[in-house]
Amino acid sequence: MKKRKAVVIGIVTACVAVGAIYVGQALHYSSANVFFKDTQIAGVNVGGSTAKQAATKLKAAMQDQQLTLKDGKKTVASFNTQQADLKVTSTKALQQLINKQNAWSWPTHVTTATADSIKLNASNENHQSILALAKQITTKANRTRTASKDASFTYQDDQFQVTKETNGNQLDTAKVASSITAAIEQGHTTVNVDRDYIKPQVTTTSASFKTAKAKAEAITKQTYVYKLSNHKITLSAKTLGNWLTLKNGQLTTNQTAIKQYLTKLSHQYGTINKTRTFKSTKRGTVKVKAGLYGWSINVKKETPALSKLVLAGKGMSRTPVIQGSGYHSNGTDIGNSYVEVDKTNQHMWVYKNGKVVVSTDVVTGLPTTAHHTPTGVWVIWSKQRNTTLRGQNDNGSSYASKVKYWMPIDDTGVGIHDSSWQPQYGGTWYKKHGSHGCVNTPPSQIASVYANVKVGTPVIVF
Repeated sequence: MKKRKAVVIGIVTACVAVGAIYVGQALHYSSANVFFKDTQIAGVNVGGSTAKQAATKLKAAMQDQQLTLKDGKKTVASFNTQQADLKVTSTKALQQLINKQNAWSWPTHVTTATADSIKLNASNENHQSILALAKQITTKANRTRTASKDASFTYQDDQFQVTKETNGNQLDTAKVASSITAAIEQGHTTVNVDRDYIKPQVTTTSASFKTAKAKAEAITKQTYVYKLSNHKITLSAKTLGNWLTLKNGQLTTNQTAIKQYLTKLSHQYGTINKTRTFKSTKRGTVKVKAGLYGWSINVKKETPALSKLVLAGKGMSRTPVIQGSGYHSNGTDIGNSYVEVDKTNQHMWVYKNGKVVVSTDVVTGLPTTAHHTPTGVWVIWSKQRNTTLRGQNDNGSSYASKVKYWMPIDDTGVGIHDSSWQPQYGGTWYKKHGSHGCVNTPPSQIASVYANVKVGTPVIVF
């Protein structure tokens, strides 16, 4: 009985001793403010050290530590750990790591010391520093390395031909940064990057690739039609197919190719900048060079609109976005409502729905380089009442002429207006008494001209 009692007393005494050790160690770590025993940072044992002591150890250990990046047997780069600007040697950062320790869990740490080794990537600052270093290394290395290529397809021989993806050996910055971090954490001096290549993002087996190809094939089977000035232009499957391309695994269009197509279409059917054949009232058929009058496709606006319609894959029947003046869906150009100014005969006619509504002598510009009335197919782009026209005379003096009716036709200040200062019209009067370029019209006729034309009316001057 006494022997059993002695055993119990011994066990209790031992438990009390162990408990005292446990509590004592916990209090020690709490009060001493040190790292747990055998704690490692970047392969350096900082166990039992304060933050300041640990910083000193780390700086000493890492001061001349060289790391070499290897791709198989080939050396990619070498650098000193100090180049990474690691914040792991910061006393403040190390103290923060000590503060995160649970002093009461020290026994677990004793049995699994390596599991509590502190990782560099626990610090975002360290991660950013190493990432910057990795970017510097990979940018330089990749200049002489082969890039990987995604799988793609192109339209050839009435179908989409597939080009398989290819692997390159360019280095992935994020992967290299992870490899560098791991090496530093483990105290290694060699960083293996042979698995850190940039891989193709799109392969022929990718779901995105298969979906994009199927959609492209469906688009080329749809009907896309432009209705343009009494013409119907059908986009061929080849045209559509050549516009379709893959970008980051998604089907998209080659906007440059679409822009080129629309520009060509505009040149073919548009009327801007084109010389006209015009049947004049007195001089028969004449050739009149281009002026402001005319239309073209607004390529800048139509390009994204067409791209969107093509990718929608539902076909289309539409008139493109038009800019300028004189567009008619029936294919006519000047039409049968216009103003005709015959400089040789010094006469102007206003045609409305094919009939002459105004016929009057006029005075055009002095037949000199500076003041002649410009030949061309122009357009009435504004109408104003009771305004003042201003300009300069040949001697440098300025003039201001008040007019009751003003209809500008070009982009240099030339227009049609009344001219109360002119004593006569027609004949050869203009040769010595011509205007500064405008079409001077008798006050008795100008109101009728103004009433029978609207903004957008073509003005043929020849």
